Amino acid sequence: MKNIIYYLLLLVFIALVAGSLTMGRPQTMGMHQMIGLSAALVVYVVAMSFVGEGKNQDERAILHKNLANRAGLIAGTIIFSLGILYQLFITHSIDYWLLIGLIAINLTKIISLIYLENKK
Repeated sequence: MKNIIYYLLLLVFIALVAGSLTMGRPQTMGMHQMIGLSAALVVYVVAMSFVGEGKNQDERAILHKNLANRAGLIAGTIIFSLGILYQLFITHSIDYWLLIGLIAINLTKIISLIYLENKK
């Protein structure tokens, strides 16, 4: 349950940072906004990499964590983060579907963790 609360807090953090940084002119972003959003993405990726690094449990719990991590984060977070960074630095604007996709990937992780922990 502690991990789920941690994931939800990270999602709220991403939503708040993305919402505050993308305010302004809809077609362009200033350098401060680009650097701020890039720093928020770096903090987010580092924080997500440390999630679940706690006391080891039995093999089944470890397997569940590994399956949930693989299902939700490896491909999606990298691809969406690179897409966001590409748009920030090449086009100087951002499509909201990238942020929504990044949040959806992490919701998938949360749902799969809840399912695997409650499955008997």
